Amino acid sequence: MKTIVFPSAAYRAAFINMALDYRQSDDRRYFKEITKYGFDFDDYVIRLNRNALGIGLEEGLTPYTTYWLMDDNKDIIYGVSRLRHKLNAISQKEGGHIGYDVPPSLRNNGYATELLRQTIIKARSMGITRLLMTCDSDNIRSARVIEKNGGIIENQVISDITRKLVSRYWIDADKANERSIYGQGNV
Repeated sequence: MKTIVFPSAAYRAAFINMALDYRQSDDRRYFKEITKYGFDFDDYVIRLNRNALGIGLEEGLTPYTTYWLMDDNKDIIYGVSRLRHKLNAISQKEGGHIGYDVPPSLRNNGYATELLRQTIIKARSMGITRLLMTCDSDNIRSARVIEKNGGIIENQVISDITRKLVSRYWIDADKANERSIYGQGNV
C-alpha cells in the first residue's frame, strides 16, 4: 500500500534515488533544491517541515506542506506533493493549492492519481474544501489526473511566468473519491 508521509531524514536514500531518477532524464529539480542547502539533507527536511508552519518562507510564498508517496518499506518515493494552505495572488492564477510530481521512471502507473487523491484528503482534514488545481494546457496527463480526482475546468489563462496557456480546475474535496486506485479503501 502506498501512503503519503511527511519528509523525514530517515528517507535520505529514497530521496537521493528519486533525485537521480530526475537527473537521468535531464531534470535537475531535486538536485537544485538540496544543493541550495549545501547538500545538508537533514537541513533540507527541516526546511520542508518549517514551510508547513510558515516559518522562514521565501518572499511571496504561503505555508505549504510537502508529502512523499511511499510504500510500507519506505525505500522508494513514488511522488511528491505540495499542499498550499492558502492561495495568494500568484497561486490564485496559476499554481493552485496542490502541486505534484512523479519521478520519470515511475510515471504512467497511477501514482500521480493516488498521490493527488491522498493529498486532497489531507487538504480536507485541514479544512480546505475547495481546491484550485492548475496545469499547463498541453499537459494532457496532468489534466487527466486532476479530472480523475474530480477536477472541473473553470477556465484557461496565460501564465505571467512562462507565457504558456494554463488550465484552471476546481475540486470539491468533500466529494473527492476516498477509495484508493489500488483497492485499499479509505486512507
